[in-house]
Amino acid sequence: MSDCLCGVVVFALLAFGGACPVDDPDVEVDTSRDDFDTGDDFDTGEGEGDGSVNGSCAIDKATPGANAVYFGTREPSHVVLSASQKRAVVGLQEGNAAGAVCSGTLIADDVVLTANHCVEGTDATRLRIIFGVDDLNPELLVDVVEKTENPDHDIAMLRLASVPANSIDVTPIAVFANRLDDDDAGEIFEQAGYGATEESDGNGRFFVAEIFDGFEDDFLRVNGEGRHGVCFGDSGGPSLRQTAEGDVRVMGALSWGDESCVGVDRYTRVDLVQDWVAAFAGPIPLPGSSTVGCGATTSVGRCSPDGRVAEYCDGDLATDACDSDEVCGDNANGKRCIEKSEDPCGGVTAFGGCAGEVLSWCDNGVARVRDCGACGGEVCTLVDNVVGYACIEDACEGVTFIGECDGDVARWCSDGQLKERNCADSRDTCGFVDDETGFFCK
Repeated sequence: MSDCLCGVVVFALLAFGGACPVDDPDVEVDTSRDDFDTGDDFDTGEGEGDGSVNGSCAIDKATPGANAVYFGTREPSHVVLSASQKRAVVGLQEGNAAGAVCSGTLIADDVVLTANHCVEGTDATRLRIIFGVDDLNPELLVDVVEKTENPDHDIAMLRLASVPANSIDVTPIAVFANRLDDDDAGEIFEQAGYGATEESDGNGRFFVAEIFDGFEDDFLRVNGEGRHGVCFGDSGGPSLRQTAEGDVRVMGALSWGDESCVGVDRYTRVDLVQDWVAAFAGPIPLPGSSTVGCGATTSVGRCSPDGRVAEYCDGDLATDACDSDEVCGDNANGKRCIEKSEDPCGGVTAFGGCAGEVLSWCDNGVARVRDCGACGGEVCTLVDNVVGYACIEDACEGVTFIGECDGDVARWCSDGQLKERNCADSRDTCGFVDDETGFFCK
């Protein structure tokens, strides 16, 4: 962990662990073109439907409006949370300042987990907890009356003045009850918080799914792979895992990450401090014991967009994390984890994928294919972690990811959006860098 300590003034402005390690000599700040090519090869599989791109422009996959978020999504895309559990992802407000300066998780009836550097040096009574998707227009504000800071790790807990569930529909998300190990690497964890997005310094609660890629000291690392991630203001927010027992657990609290906001992020591991958590928040619920009712979920159920989780009502809300050879699809009982060989879409999910400009996705058990390039100049791209891949209008005016130079201005296409940078601002010139980067400042 970095020796940097985010003080009250600093974390109010840059409340993301990534801001602190800038002075750490072991941390390399990414100044490269931090975009990515979403046109990976994709096996379309076989299934029902004509399977042909001819005349397929009449079949469309709905896409969101122009305000789709680059770093994350309003709804979780991997773990399955009820509406009341989503409210357990909270913001941290200091004094009477509007909005969240850090993030956290309600892990017990009246206890919030966050990062130590978010509260260090601040009296507990100056802190308030924000509930609701919009931190500037919260559903509920609750005062903090007590805090405890872990002496060895960047993690802290806050005691609330009242139980939020007495005022709003909110269900705590318990911390992980087992031990995380190297065999878990490669799983998808879902991160959440109120931090900055690519569009603003922060406009409410967002989620983002990233790969858990291992350990670093007392941290677990998730990797945004250059395309998404947590950012300034997400410090203290949770890394969430859909466990084998079917419930969702908090795996860690965000400590610090790459300044690019699309790289590797480090979360303080809760499995290393379980005794400390239990001493303040009460006993940690046993695996599989977190039930939240079914809400609007029926016995037929639903699949997560990436096809990795099935959710359905079986008295209480039931969730199944599909194995590597399974996908969420239809069987006699509804949406369940089934063998990919039994899936009419051949393992292709509603999330979809691109093979060049050809989009493939599964539409309620029917394999669909659409040639975006032949449909009025559209392009196939990753829209976000909820919609997945889709055909969208080509806003890049024919410019590709490799890009071009317009004088000293580098222009390239990423995620269906035209990006540019004036190289003269950094006293550079625009030119061809290499086959991977394309045209950029050098």
